[in-house]
Amino acid sequence: MKDLLGLMGKAKEMQAKFQAMQDEIATLEASGQAGGGLVNVTLTGKFEMKSLKIDPSLFK
Repeated sequence: MKDLLGLMGKAKEMQAKFQAMQDEIATLEASGQAGGGLVNVTLTGKFEMKSLKIDPSLFK
């Protein structure tokens, strides 16, 4: 029984650490580019698009 309680405690601890990491990742931003810089995108840690810039020359 003691081992089960210890295991449950470890699981809760890991869950809290995982949530803390998710919260930290949510504050990050990542940028990337393609086509020699003609297309630029910035995403948040939640994979939400923050900005997208497409060079007008690509629309011709």
